[in-house]
Amino acid sequence: MEPFVSPNGNYLFFNNLNDGINTKLYYAIKVNDSTFNYEGELIGTNQTVTPHLDAVADLDINGNFYWTSTRNYPSELNNLFHGTFNAGKVSNIGRVQGDFNMNTPGWLIMDHGISLDGQFLYFNNARFDSANCQGPCETTLGIAEKENASTFNTLSNSESILQNINDANYIYYAPCISSDNLELYYTRYLKGQITADTVFEICVAVRSNSSSEFSIPRVLFSESISNLVEAPTLTVDKNIIYYHQKTTNSHKIMMRYRNSL
Repeated sequence: MEPFVSPNGNYLFFNNLNDGINTKLYYAIKVNDSTFNYEGELIGTNQTVTPHLDAVADLDINGNFYWTSTRNYPSELNNLFHGTFNAGKVSNIGRVQGDFNMNTPGWLIMDHGISLDGQFLYFNNARFDSANCQGPCETTLGIAEKENASTFNTLSNSESILQNINDANYIYYAPCISSDNLELYYTRYLKGQITADTVFEICVAVRSNSSSEFSIPRVLFSESISNLVEAPTLTVDKNIIYYHQKTTNSHKIMMRYRNSL
């Protein structure tokens, strides 16, 4: 369901079950920290012909909206889109270009996180092969910098900044960067066959300034797949984290207040 809370805290975006057949983006409006009233589909983002996937919302402080979409895939391999968000609608839609796109069949931008100022894109390249893998076969996190309204290019030191995070033994997704660019949250699980014992972990890695490498990650909380937790999103003041949790016969957006880090 991959929730995302807007920079002003007034909107909660989310997608429905990520089956890739009829996956759409929706939004709700804040009443208080733990209550958002459902409004409906996010106009402008969702395709109408199945199978389709429109998911993984991101929004910077300037109203630039980003999401993952299978529009015209695989004829066009760049599957990250951008537009302008205003009052429940996204307009001026286009593809996000840049060298962070693998431009290789089977590889997708599975997930992403935009910095508050919109200058840095934390992207997740994922390779899919349904004949040989359950879910993504492999993933890598990277960082790209904004060149213009529709283009991001990978930082020359992206690999070194994330060297303590990227580990070929794990599948990564749902990165979320804090408003000060010092805390990177994400979800991971061990690569291999997904079983009832597979554990999903919400992790965080930190750094002392916005240009240095991130620390060795710490697991904030984890659950086995039957109660999986995933896709953290942080308020601008860093006091609340929202995330998706699967429960018996239900999918819920949960929240926790910050105690310490």
